[in-house]
Amino acid sequence: MSFDFDKFVNGPAMAIFGREAKFRPKNARFSPFAIRGDFHEAYIDIDLKNAGVVDISSAKIVLFVRLCDFPASYPEPKQGDYVSVGDLEYQVVNIEPHIPGSKKLILHEE
Repeated sequence: MSFDFDKFVNGPAMAIFGREAKFRPKNARFSPFAIRGDFHEAYIDIDLKNAGVVDISSAKIVLFVRLCDFPASYPEPKQGDYVSVGDLEYQVVNIEPHIPGSKKLILHEE
């Protein structure tokens, strides 16, 4: 039996930290839908591979999403999709792997 990481970690974390967002696929054949995501306006990557040197990238806007929250007709995010959080709309410029069952969406403010 394997540990269901999404059920026991992602789900409860999203219930606490997640915010309502509107997801709009770039392909207009698909309808927009609501999703919860863990939104960060000033996320900074820090690379600690080298003990004496710390690489810091520019600030990023990110949204962490659970793949199980996507509808069956649109099972995962794609580059170029749009996400509205509050009154602002963002475009998905990159999708990175994250913890099992989720993705890290790198956003650009529209």
